[in-house]
Amino acid sequence: MRLLRLFAAIFSISLRRGLAHRANLLFEALVSVTAVAAGLGALGIVYTRTDTLGGWGLGEAVVLLGTYEIVSGVLWAFIEPNVAWFRDHVNDGRLDDTLLKPVSSIFLATLGTCAPLGLLQVTMGMAIVSIGLCELGSVPTPWGILGWLLTLAMGIAITWASRVLLASLAFWAPSFQPEVLYKALWQFGRYPVSVYRQPIRFTLTYVLPMAFIATVPAQALTRGPSPLLLIVGLAVGLGAILVVQLVWNVGLRRYTSATS
Repeated sequence: MRLLRLFAAIFSISLRRGLAHRANLLFEALVSVTAVAAGLGALGIVYTRTDTLGGWGLGEAVVLLGTYEIVSGVLWAFIEPNVAWFRDHVNDGRLDDTLLKPVSSIFLATLGTCAPLGLLQVTMGMAIVSIGLCELGSVPTPWGILGWLLTLAMGIAITWASRVLLASLAFWAPSFQPEVLYKALWQFGRYPVSVYRQPIRFTLTYVLPMAFIATVPAQALTRGPSPLLLIVGLAVGLGAILVVQLVWNVGLRRYTSATS
């Protein structure tokens, strides 16, 4: 409960800071809407040439795109504003300030600020999911909705863990810039993993679990959740969080503060 109250206070402060620059707010909102519209347009162009994409119909692919936008919105709203500057904080010793506070250091370092405008992308993602369901012409079952929510939560946990894990490499390689690599890999989640051939499909499912970002949740909503995938997703999500905590603790032992 203490961390939840702290997170609510962080969100409130970040929201007020963002509202102070309304012109910038309007510009960023326009960019977000344009990017989402471009994604929908590109998907529409693809389906003028084919009826299915990796076994996914248009409605299913739209649901997948909407799910992808939801997780992307969470990434840009809560995770990226923190880890994007993590390497600089390690290099110049500013991480000291985080470590001295009486709160979990990994929480403050990875969720200590946010960009609430990213939630606009989450809202648009929800709208896109609704459009996809209308295109399918079917109402998802309660079990399907529950499976979608559970796998969506797993996808968000995996997103946080993977991004923090990559940022934590700054403890060992201070000059390494992982942002470009991560953004390139992130784009794989925009499409069903079934469009990729082996071994890329296996890699995106079990090695770099990008499939759990959008493909698995969308599949749960449109085709019904697979108990096996739910179990695998839960195991992968919890395992990723544990690995991040372990890497974080090991990395802190290597950290040289600004005062040492």
